[in-house]
Amino acid sequence: MAAKQQAVKAIEPMPMLKTVEQMSRISGIGENKLRELMDNREIEYIQNGNRRLLADAAIWDWYERNKTSISLSQEGRCENGNNSKAG
Repeated sequence: MAAKQQAVKAIEPMPMLKTVEQMSRISGIGENKLRELMDNREIEYIQNGNRRLLADAAIWDWYERNKTSISLSQEGRCENGNNSKAG
């Protein structure tokens, strides 16, 4: 019998700097929103010719500056009444 050959698909590493299209797929933020953030200078990018390239750190920096914090009451519950503790 012939031995089975397993097709091993190589995982291609992502580049350090990503295009808007690549970053949109990874982050879940829409391409138009990423372009808007760059146009408004709310997110850092590098211009390389006609391409604007983004680093993962730029997304996390924007996230940290714009996230909505939750506030817990004295009983460990969120403002909406849901229990914040698992289990």
